Amino acid sequence: MGKIVKTLLLPLIFVTLLFGSGLSNEIVKESKLVNSSSKDSSVRLYHNLKNLYIKAIINDDKPAQIEAIKALIKISKILKLPYKHYEKELALLTPKRSKKIKKAVSKKVSSKVSLARVRSIASFKDRVVITFNKNIDKKDISFYELNAKDRYRDIFDIKAKLFFKVRPIKIKGIKHIRVSQYKKDTLRVVLESTTPINSTLSIERDKAIVKIYNDKKVAKRVFKKRLPIKSNYTNKYFSPIKAGRVVILDPGHGGKDTGAIGYKRLREKDAVLKIAKKVGKYLKKYGFKVYYTRYRDIFIKLRNRTHYANLKKADIFISIHANAAPKRSQYLLSKGVETYFLSPARSARAKRVSAIENSVDIGSMDYYSKQVFLNFLNREKIVSSNKLAIDIQRGILKSVRRKYSLVDDGVRKAPFWVLVGAQMPAVLVETGYITNPTEAKRLFNPYYEDLLAKGIANGVVSYFEKNR
Repeated sequence: MGKIVKTLLLPLIFVTLLFGSGLSNEIVKESKLVNSSSKDSSVRLYHNLKNLYIKAIINDDKPAQIEAIKALIKISKILKLPYKHYEKELALLTPKRSKKIKKAVSKKVSSKVSLARVRSIASFKDRVVITFNKNIDKKDISFYELNAKDRYRDIFDIKAKLFFKVRPIKIKGIKHIRVSQYKKDTLRVVLESTTPINSTLSIERDKAIVKIYNDKKVAKRVFKKRLPIKSNYTNKYFSPIKAGRVVILDPGHGGKDTGAIGYKRLREKDAVLKIAKKVGKYLKKYGFKVYYTRYRDIFIKLRNRTHYANLKKADIFISIHANAAPKRSQYLLSKGVETYFLSPARSARAKRVSAIENSVDIGSMDYYSKQVFLNFLNREKIVSSNKLAIDIQRGILKSVRRKYSLVDDGVRKAPFWVLVGAQMPAVLVETGYITNPTEAKRLFNPYYEDLLAKGIANGVVSYFEKNR
């Protein structure tokens, strides 16, 4: 019985370690067990340290990487496994100024801005007013809508702290109103009702005002006339799609990384940047909040692209690329549009395409590390990413085929490293073959680019309409 309990607890302990905040501390704790472990537990410890090392690479946490490599060298010697490649990596990660770097990091952590504190909470006929000890920013607020049959909830999360118990709040038309400390740094306001809720949150310096519209006529009038609303966070009455949705557009390559070089020396990085900007314009018209990983010709590491999306708390991540045939003999035959989502590649075609896109900046991860990482991270988002990929592929075909013939290469799985680490549904769109003369010309044709961009944007709208 004891062995069964230990077997069940090990994955839970590993997940806690992998996503815990003190990554370096956890690695140090694991390394202390190296000398005292039995052979079986040493093997498990070795794999745990490998995965912690992968997490450190993705977080770009050099101190944690150094600690993990030191521990891996120790345990590799005990288990008589190859360790020379770890020693080389350690030499690269430990320059003469490593101590000063650690001090600089600790100073940055200690100088974090303190969170706003709630001073008072007041309720009126149609609103809840929360007053803080300082001005708050719209970036500190997130909106969620959780709807089911006979149960509707509007949820507002505010980066702040609450130090007192809130009395029950009652407002006509709302069954329950709860204000509580959801996490250490998050204040949550929940409106719950048996009918759809029409609410907004606006910011006035040190106040957050949650307003509830009980009059159905008023709700229709506001939606029809599109009256200005102070808040960026509204529910479906004010927009045909869920408000507050954030989309990250990632034009592939850039700067020193030109991407594929195609027909008449046309460059992938130039084509995808123009397409991404047009996609962004359509999405903004539809009511989305759009950010770009790059808006000009600069180089950005693959890991920093999804890291940026995570910081912006994006709802979806779309990486835009152009495909390339592997041989000159296939330039005329290779054509079409395809959309990928992150998963271990099964087909030779998916492996080939992902190898091209992953050729720059895949870090110091070896084959084993990559496979472990793919099999562990993003698993819960694979289904959502697959749905998003299907809707975007359909949107492109529907839009472009009105004027052009277009080959449908379908939706595929592949291990694209630009999608690794994304905490939201993430896809990669191959907009056509830049090595094919016909498709290369189209990718630099403003009218074709516009149809392509509109198709991608319509696919995003379709995804959110189906997954409210």
